[in-house]
Amino acid sequence: MRCLMFVVIALSVVGCSSVRTTSPARSAQELLLISTAADRAAEALAAQVPPDLTAFIDPSGFAAQDQAYGLAAIQEALLRRGVRIVGDKSQAQAIIAPRSGALSTYERHTIMGIPSLPATTPFAGGVVLPALSLYEKTVEKGVAKFAASIYDPKTGKLIVSTAPAYGFSRQSDGILLFLYTWSRNDIGVDLRKNPPAVKIPTGT
Repeated sequence: MRCLMFVVIALSVVGCSSVRTTSPARSAQELLLISTAADRAAEALAAQVPPDLTAFIDPSGFAAQDQAYGLAAIQEALLRRGVRIVGDKSQAQAIIAPRSGALSTYERHTIMGIPSLPATTPFAGGVVLPALSLYEKTVEKGVAKFAASIYDPKTGKLIVSTAPAYGFSRQSDGILLFLYTWSRNDIGVDLRKNPPAVKIPTGT
């Protein structure tokens, strides 16, 4: 009878301690990788545009999930290079029509050991057993590819057609012999710190 009572109490505790957590569809790390890659691609694109133009940006050909940020990054990079942005085509010497070939992430995961598996015991519910990793490494990269056509709004004549401008960012996380872990990135933010440690780029 005592054993039965103990089992009932134990199951009650397990049921009460079950916690459901939620997270957004896209992590902060993913968004930081994408936006960093976009910043770098925008700089590479702006470097190919004549600096003394008064230009109107035509966003109609720029399609990406993070369209708003990509266009804003291109506009800022152009302004930093000396391009004057106007909101009226009639006042522009040139139309800049940017386009996006890629603005996303790429991930590669390597593991030597036993990956995480769902528990098969009848009372475990949705519990997942942790991975037992002799060596585990996850590399996530942000990738951006921008280009632009720049033409005269009066004649329609091409002024500049840029080469593809690429931007990349990288996050690497790993585990060695179950215990030793590391995390490195080139986005200037260490998310392991609380609050996150931010490196301010020089020359800004």
